[in-house]
Amino acid sequence: MEERKSLAGYERQEEKKKKKEERQLGGFRTMPFILANEICDRFATAGFNANMIQYLQNELHLPLIQATNTLTNFGGTASLTPIIGAVVADSFAGRFWTITVGSIIYQLLKLKSLE
Repeated sequence: MEERKSLAGYERQEEKKKKKEERQLGGFRTMPFILANEICDRFATAGFNANMIQYLQNELHLPLIQATNTLTNFGGTASLTPIIGAVVADSFAGRFWTITVGSIIYQLLKLKSLE
């Protein structure tokens, strides 16, 4: 009788380990998508910053210091948007839907700004 209890406990522990291992595999399946999103983001940001400085100077006739300050303010404001995303993810939509929808909106806005 004692042996059956210990075997049942051992089997439960093995099942928990398997379930935990299965859950951990999801990160590796989604990692290429996250990396691709981050790489595209870096390229878009680099192109945007270079073109935006030229636009602010040549089209809007801002001095270099004011154009740089405007671009820095824009970047700082954009860096605060994860706080909004965190509130939405924690309160309403969940992290995966928030990341998916946020990434799509972000990429569409970046493409529109490059036109």
